[in-house]
Amino acid sequence: MAYSKELFEYGRSVLNRRRQQASQSLTERKQELYSSIPRLAQIENELLLTGYGAIRAAMSGGQGLQQLKSIKEKNLSLQQERRGILQSVGLPEDYLTEPFSCSICRDTGYKDGKRCQCYEKILREEAFRRLNSQTPLSLCDFSNFDLSYYPVSAEAGPSPKEQMANILQYCRHYAQTFSFASPNLLMSGRTGLGKTHLSLSIAKSVIENGFGVIYGSAPDFLSQIERERFSRTENDLQTLELMLACDLLILDDLGAEFSTTFTCATIYQLMNSRLNKQLPTIISTNLTSQELLKLYGERVSSRLIGSYVPLFFAGQDIRQKKEQAALS
Repeated sequence: MAYSKELFEYGRSVLNRRRQQASQSLTERKQELYSSIPRLAQIENELLLTGYGAIRAAMSGGQGLQQLKSIKEKNLSLQQERRGILQSVGLPEDYLTEPFSCSICRDTGYKDGKRCQCYEKILREEAFRRLNSQTPLSLCDFSNFDLSYYPVSAEAGPSPKEQMANILQYCRHYAQTFSFASPNLLMSGRTGLGKTHLSLSIAKSVIENGFGVIYGSAPDFLSQIERERFSRTENDLQTLELMLACDLLILDDLGAEFSTTFTCATIYQLMNSRLNKQLPTIISTNLTSQELLKLYGERVSSRLIGSYVPLFFAGQDIRQKKEQAALS
């Protein structure tokens, strides 16, 4: 995945900080142990001497081979003694090595000339965080979703309150058990019924469980993707690539964007690519199935109908009810 120069600079600063922390931690460990077990300090000095001796022996040619063998034997003996001392005080044998965050690349960010998975994780998570930086994740939670605003009676079938209680329970379970096998969701219903609240609650919970989530409104994302497509600069975040690759994509308010050939094609690409990769997507919309068909055509609407679990939000505009309650 392509990242901006700014993101790479951020990633390098994180790795540099990790290396500094590992070095400082090792220094503190040595100071503590060497003061209580001086023999460990002696062993380290002797190991350094064997290292220098091995270099000199290797450079001295044929007559140094016997010396080199002797030095190696001494080196192994010293390492074994050190392991024994550490074991006797209940410490692992690698306790006196730098405690890097990543044992694969030793916090350099690269292994065999390729970016290490730890570096990729840093870049990916920061890219997601920046895309979500304007999202009010902290304001919504399952615990503050208030069912009391929904009517308790209905002309036929379950009441809006019963229907929304079932949706709340489903969304809570979805978030708690989220995996790459989780289904796609289509939240539909009139404005102000709680679609944004529940999708934000899912995003917050799934992020807390360690997954990479991108959340935002369809109009904002599509505008950003279009700007990047036609006026790409070095510092662009490559929004479309991130949206195609994240663990969970949540598109809010689909249908509110200005419809063009570009936006329709982008929506189809997002949906189709993520379906092929088996990456879950949640879409919320105020439009009916007929309105979606009219706006996006058969390709998009058929995928929404055939590949997404429908959640129909019922009731009256909650935001209006809250505003009226605040004024009364």
